[in-house]
Amino acid sequence: MSWTKVVAITGCDSGLGWAMAARAAREGFVTIAGMYNGSDTEAAEALKSLCVHPYKLDVTDSTSVTEFGDYVKNILTDNPHYKLYAVINNAGVMTIANYEWHTPQIIENTINVNLLGAMRVVSSFLPELRKSGTYNQDFKPRIINVASHCGLQPLPGFGPYCASKAGLLAWTRALHLEHFRDGLSAVAFVPGGFIGSSNLTTNQVANGDKMLKHLTEEQKSVYEKRLKTLNNYLGQASKNMRFDSMTNENITETFLNALTDRKPKKIYKVESLRYKLYYNLLKLPFPDTTYHWLIRKFLSFPDDE
Repeated sequence: MSWTKVVAITGCDSGLGWAMAARAAREGFVTIAGMYNGSDTEAAEALKSLCVHPYKLDVTDSTSVTEFGDYVKNILTDNPHYKLYAVINNAGVMTIANYEWHTPQIIENTINVNLLGAMRVVSSFLPELRKSGTYNQDFKPRIINVASHCGLQPLPGFGPYCASKAGLLAWTRALHLEHFRDGLSAVAFVPGGFIGSSNLTTNQVANGDKMLKHLTEEQKSVYEKRLKTLNNYLGQASKNMRFDSMTNENITETFLNALTDRKPKKIYKVESLRYKLYYNLLKLPFPDTTYHWLIRKFLSFPDDE
């Protein structure tokens, strides 16, 4: 029997998630898009025009995750020739700031969305995915977790984000080792830099204001100018960003490979020459002063000295 493949993707309101949902639908997958802002937005309507099924999803809310899972399972039940093929954890948040500046709430939300959110979603779908692996040797179900170079090579200013993505990478590998005998793969997808075509830093300015209020007077005397300068700079990144701003074909094609390869690799990475140069240099045993210089050149943030 020929099965129709169903994929569920989180974080599809804009950027990478929206682009992945659109591409999966165009490739003929029955695509369910988890959308934090719900199914009545311009982004959701654009996906509906591609026959995507948008559904409200907050990965930090267990009830919301359960409802999303039930929605997908109802689609499977109503269509007996449908089988769950892939769950793609893309929902993510990032606040760029020194660790000392972060509020406890920002730290906890970063881990909650990027790592625990993915875990909640997988827990909801894992039994169904595992069963999918037994139907046919040619049916190769998979979990795809969207990771980051920051999980491979930590950077200053990205501490909680790095921790969440490093944890995601480690957990992905553990999942793969637990389930490869079931015919189920767990894959990490590292899409490289795309902050200019994403809403990943949408909350940067608001979080910067929260951090400034959270600092003690002593901390403000040391950090206030640097925090404001960095926040003003980063606040420009997500201005006037459309939901469909992600147009990097290398990223979407690499995602498609992760989704469709018959024997998926453990990790799929998109690396520009610039990324490859700097991240390979950062693996070398330089003194800390050299690392600091390299990272400042790589990030190109405003002078913080």
